[in-house]
Amino acid sequence: MLYSSAGILALIIHLIINYDVLRKSGKESISVHRSYRQFLTAVMVYYISDICWGILYARHLIFLTSLDTSIYFAAMACSILFWTRYVVEYLKEESFFGRLLHTIGKLLFGFQIFVVAVNFFLPVLFSFDETGAYHAEGARYVTMIIQIGMYLMTSSYAISVSARSEGSTKFRHLTIGLASLAMTGFISAQVQYPLLPLYAIGCMLACCIMHSFVFENEKEEYRDELEEKLKENIRKGNYYDLLTGLPGMTYFFELAEKKRTEMIKTGGQPVFLFLDLSGMKFYNQRHGFAQGDRLLQDFANLLIRAFGSENCSRFAQDHFAVFTQGEGLREKLDQLFQDWESGKHAECPAIRVGVYEDQLDQADISTACDRAKAARDVIRGVYVSAVHYYNSAMLVNAERKHYIISHLEEAMEKKWIQVYYQPIVRAANGRVCEEEALTRWIDPERGLLPPADFIPVLEEARLIYKLDLYVVDQILEKNQHLKESGLFLVPQSVNLSRSDFDSCDIVEEICQRVDRAKMPHSLFSIEITESMVGSDLEFIRQQTDRFRALGFPVWMDDFGSGYSSLDVLADIQVDLIKLDMRFMQQFDKGDKGKIILTELIRMALSLGIDTICEGVEREDQVEFLREIGCTKLQGFYYAKPMPMNAILERYEKGTQIGFENPDETAYYDAIGRINLYDLDGISKEEEDTFRHYFSNLPMAIVEVRGDKVRFTRSNQAYRDFMERTFAISLTGLDTSFEPVTRLGTTFIAMLKKCCKEGGRVVFDEKVSGGMMIHSFMRRIAENPLSGTIATAVVVLAVSGED
Repeated sequence: MLYSSAGILALIIHLIINYDVLRKSGKESISVHRSYRQFLTAVMVYYISDICWGILYARHLIFLTSLDTSIYFAAMACSILFWTRYVVEYLKEESFFGRLLHTIGKLLFGFQIFVVAVNFFLPVLFSFDETGAYHAEGARYVTMIIQIGMYLMTSSYAISVSARSEGSTKFRHLTIGLASLAMTGFISAQVQYPLLPLYAIGCMLACCIMHSFVFENEKEEYRDELEEKLKENIRKGNYYDLLTGLPGMTYFFELAEKKRTEMIKTGGQPVFLFLDLSGMKFYNQRHGFAQGDRLLQDFANLLIRAFGSENCSRFAQDHFAVFTQGEGLREKLDQLFQDWESGKHAECPAIRVGVYEDQLDQADISTACDRAKAARDVIRGVYVSAVHYYNSAMLVNAERKHYIISHLEEAMEKKWIQVYYQPIVRAANGRVCEEEALTRWIDPERGLLPPADFIPVLEEARLIYKLDLYVVDQILEKNQHLKESGLFLVPQSVNLSRSDFDSCDIVEEICQRVDRAKMPHSLFSIEITESMVGSDLEFIRQQTDRFRALGFPVWMDDFGSGYSSLDVLADIQVDLIKLDMRFMQQFDKGDKGKIILTELIRMALSLGIDTICEGVEREDQVEFLREIGCTKLQGFYYAKPMPMNAILERYEKGTQIGFENPDETAYYDAIGRINLYDLDGISKEEEDTFRHYFSNLPMAIVEVRGDKVRFTRSNQAYRDFMERTFAISLTGLDTSFEPVTRLGTTFIAMLKKCCKEGGRVVFDEKVSGGMMIHSFMRRIAENPLSGTIATAVVVLAVSGED
């Protein structure tokens, strides 16, 4: 009876511990739970047969004991099969070992059932002698070894999977593996002591471990998930807005969907409205939020009176949506405006309404509300009550935006977006010293998409950073190709958007790409706009400082456009300003634009900042900009933006402008920074020696190479002076070096002295007619390759012999 008592205790504990698992419906769709219940059922049958075996064996009922023993072994075989199936299904690994383990389990189950059946005719598994004593036969030990092997394999499988798992899943997998390992020990002990209920005890302990550490853990995780869902439902499940009593957005979508279907069936025309109050922020600041809330409540009551309580919704803040019938809408809105303006609230904000008539294409409710909002956005700057209707043009625009956003990745991957390069020419030598990278989207379906079509869309969608980083990658490829072609590399400028800095660490992204390509940082110039600086001065200053600290030059683009603020140059450290092309567009409209441009360049040079003028299209514009010290020029006068293959083709045909030799950059940079309308820029004197000469004096840059000279730059006053005094025409400054014989001996001597000794000289030169020329001369720079020396010359005054 001791044997049976142990089995009864194991059965009771088994039922108590696993009651919640066993009581589940056997039709449950989750197969892993079904397999475990089958395992528990097989263990229950095993317990019952084990209990009966102890009773029958004690009473020497050999036939019944033999039959019960067969059931005992069959139940044990079933329990092992279902345990193997449960482990494989629970681990959810589509691995070869898992499938193999499942197959082996079926085969071994079949073998054990076969052995049990054979034992009825031939005692290969167990037998009883004449006294009723139980004897384990050879097959019994074979089946035990098989059972031990199955538990060892499932244990190894579960433990190996747990090593690749994480969190609570790892813990559960490890528990299953250890339970299998424990069963191995009890079966091994059962072989040694066949008359003790060790396997029953092992199954009981294994089930307790499984329930405590697997199923309870699953329940806890499930409770946590339910709790989180409950909290989420509390957050999102409020059907009505607490302030106004109107349906919330989600509930409004449901109501509008049902009512639209009914309206269409009856031949009605559904219309969606998006409304807000103009100047609500100012109203709250002036009257307080409590009064602002009462204002919103009164507005909601007017909407209910006009359209019904279930047809309106408050989305957020002062944003409202309405679903209604199109017929008589204008009259309802007029009455709404009149009632609102004649209400009890002083300084009542105006109502702005966007209307979407659901007939262009039957959009989903959310999209319909978005379109109504898009119509409202058109009148965002209006401060009187107004209505705007969504139209087909806005639909086309929305479709275009969607196409651009959804096809951006494909356009970059398939090179529909190409990078074009517009040369920037140094005024001092006429060579390409920089290039600006610009994008062109050549779409196979829609043709050429101008930058104005897709760049604002990508900025609004916060995707422009992908395009700008793509441009950086294309520039790096181009530079590598030019380097392999033996051409000089000049810096490339890339335009950044405010959105770039918000979407990622654009400084780090660009730096990493340039470093991987092993390109100098100085070959990449970063262009930011003046309007970008105004959006968040401190943040942009930090980012530009980071760029400059890493060796990337920073440019300010479109300077002088819109509402320019000169103090931005004091707040942000930049290396160059790009003067907006509208200066060139107004070039022929009077002298005011030229004066402003001259002073802007003078200011930039005084601050040590280079300048580029965009939109240069004529030779007289080029000449003027060179005179006033604009260091770099850009425009169609030189070239339109072109792809890299066009640049190489121009080199092959010999029609290229030509890249500047990097070794000469510093030399020509020094020449270009001289303002020929500013004596102070040449004299570099701290005292006031030349202050009283500060005017449009005749000035020129003279290059000396051996015994020959060339007038590289000159202002109009100097050209007129040379024409009148020496009959020398300086028109066209690209002439070659010539002998200095036509110039005065004093001038030549001072020029040679200045080139040789450097420094500054002031000298007088007597010319024919008894005139005395008072001049100033200073050596500026020396070309390290050609040995050419540049000297600035200023005619201070011309007087009589006295």
